[in-house]
Amino acid sequence: MAKDGLRLIDNETIALSESRDLNIRGLMEGLFGGNRRSAFYGSSMDFADYREYAPGDDPRRVDWNLWARTDKLWLKLFTDERRQHHRIYIDCSASMDWGQPEKHLIALKTAALLGLLAVNGMDRVSWYALEEDRCRRITEAVSGREKWALGLDALAGVPCGGDTKLARAVMSCPDPGRRDGISFLLSDFLTDEDWKSAADWLSETGREVCLIRILSPDEVNPALTGKLRLKDAEAAGEDDGRNLRMDIGRERLRAYAAALAWLDDELKRFCAARRIRLFTTTCDRPLSRILFDGAVRSEMVR
Repeated sequence: MAKDGLRLIDNETIALSESRDLNIRGLMEGLFGGNRRSAFYGSSMDFADYREYAPGDDPRRVDWNLWARTDKLWLKLFTDERRQHHRIYIDCSASMDWGQPEKHLIALKTAALLGLLAVNGMDRVSWYALEEDRCRRITEAVSGREKWALGLDALAGVPCGGDTKLARAVMSCPDPGRRDGISFLLSDFLTDEDWKSAADWLSETGREVCLIRILSPDEVNPALTGKLRLKDAEAAGEDDGRNLRMDIGRERLRAYAAALAWLDDELKRFCAARRIRLFTTTCDRPLSRILFDGAVRSEMVR
């Protein structure tokens, strides 16, 4: 289901983003012109670009001549300061088209806001749709607020459907990068597919990895009872073996809760062992709370 690009992010959330930034833990490689610390110490002090002064910056690096002309404080950047390239992978399987609002819509909104935080930090961002067993680039790499805003139309038009093979789709990415930013993977992770290999492959590129899990309230606390026919969102048809007839009572609900808790623990253990950041949210939460509560607590955003 395509969404209206202009509604992916509102002005209030854009204003809130001004006080936040993506939290990059380590020193990384990248292109010059950004404001991230690089793995290359003092390789060159050749002038490369400007950015606006922020509290805490070294005032000795302010270009006072430029301040006299523009009445704004600008910092000189040199080629040992690198611009990162963050990549955001969105699970577009049919199971994401669920909830009020749909998990898919919240994934697109979250991807839009992560992209805004990236360009606010003078970095670049690429969005990718994970569809079946392929990774489709949604836009060319975006840098700057103007190109970010133009890219929202393409992002908003991304549909969901089918059965995404997370590992195969992620590993088919044509340009995953290496040691130059953060890789975000947005999914509900409610799949029998191999999501661990997807996360491991992203980690092997030397990039930081963040998993964002989006669930609907009905998936966390299902309000079901009685004899029901349950249709799998990713089923190929009515005769698909994943569609089930079930008599749902307290015992089945307890078994479901235990299975969901096991998956939660498995995600946490896996991510902790690999220093991958993880947070889980529900699709009924406002976008600002998802990013500025959950993402800050999980140290994805600062």
